[in-house]
Amino acid sequence: MVFEFPGMDNFIEVTAQYSNAVLVALLPYFSDFAHRLSLPVPNPITATDIVGSSALPWLDKNGGIGAGGIMTKAGYGFRFNFGHVNYFVGPHSYYSLQNPDDIPKFYGKVRMSKDQAVTMARNTIKKLGIPLEDVFAEQEPHVTLPVKIGTNTVPHYRVVWSDIWPTVTSVDIEIDANTKRVEEVSFGNLNLHRPSPKVAVTPEPRYTPTSRVNPEYARKLLPIVLRAVDDYGETLSLRVPRPLNTNHVERFILADNGGWPSSFLRLSNGWWFAYRNSMVNGFYAPGNLTSLPQYQSHVLVKNVVGKWNLTETQAIQLVARTLAKLNYPSNLVHIDFAPRVGKPAIQSIPRYAIRWDYTPPSRHSETEGDVDFELQSKVEAEVDAEKGELKALYYDDKAYWHHPPAIDVPISLPTPASNRPPDDASGRALSNRRPSRPQSAFNPPVPR
Repeated sequence: MVFEFPGMDNFIEVTAQYSNAVLVALLPYFSDFAHRLSLPVPNPITATDIVGSSALPWLDKNGGIGAGGIMTKAGYGFRFNFGHVNYFVGPHSYYSLQNPDDIPKFYGKVRMSKDQAVTMARNTIKKLGIPLEDVFAEQEPHVTLPVKIGTNTVPHYRVVWSDIWPTVTSVDIEIDANTKRVEEVSFGNLNLHRPSPKVAVTPEPRYTPTSRVNPEYARKLLPIVLRAVDDYGETLSLRVPRPLNTNHVERFILADNGGWPSSFLRLSNGWWFAYRNSMVNGFYAPGNLTSLPQYQSHVLVKNVVGKWNLTETQAIQLVARTLAKLNYPSNLVHIDFAPRVGKPAIQSIPRYAIRWDYTPPSRHSETEGDVDFELQSKVEAEVDAEKGELKALYYDDKAYWHHPPAIDVPISLPTPASNRPPDDASGRALSNRRPSRPQSAFNPPVPR
């Protein structure tokens, strides 16, 4: 079992030494990408071929490189993030154009059909060693056709494959149909995430927190969470072992949310549970499509397609019946209005994402025609419309906040003064002090 205490410790100072080490580590990735696509850049790319580079100020959760990029003398740009090259842009990319005055430079003839452009996009993915299924490119893409401007044409296709949910793009490829070249590639699919390489240079932390989560608090909280999950799981007849013990736990993630706990429990059988303050807020079953992105399992479309056996109304009723079993105070559950309902971008995946956001009308305020308000409560659910079951459920209301369980040690401990940056004469911490920021109202897992 792993205890995990997320914070801002992965934010770092980007020194010249660290930046150079990142460049050395990433050049082989960029060179390999360019070689696979036969781009007109030196092979391998070296520091003398570069006019600019960047190393962003954070590490991944394993201490590897967070992100970095380069721009070559020939005008080709590359970006590395999430353990792979996730973006490339060429010097003749219309869709990354910044100056409208340059548009005439893109006029030309369309020498490829739409189908040929899609084939080139798929071949580009395969040349990079990526199975089409991993980025959903075996599905039909959305294609933006060449743009007509007066009597002229910008002969560029844009081929896009959506992720499972339509708010996320899996692959975005721009093709110049005049020169028959790929000018831009962007990947956003979680299936491609990999551990990032580490560098020999140890970076300095950019922010030094004034406190850290107390491991002893986490150890005392865990059995309380396990008992609460036992009761919750029994009430909803969830397929998890009971009684739970630490042998069933793979990971326990705990954050200090302003003096009260905000945590996630992952069981070894793949179930997730959210626990905040003194209650279980929800669950995420194996095979759900909305769990924590950084822990999402490999998802292929063929494994989640099925039949739509539930209507939208039936799915909403299933969520309401499930909430009723938990016997929350009726005045704290606000689902007596139409929820927002989303469906996957891929129509053969029978899932509903259902969400109620509530705030009392008295707290609404009108700002230039837009409603600006503060959430009082939230219900989120994912329904498998083929099997007629919930794959995820999350509920919270502000009435439950600031009521932590009775634990006889503090949730956080102060950082030793020797590990903090010195204050200036006014008493304010210097540049690497952890910045203050308000707690977000809710921190549930977000859609994939």
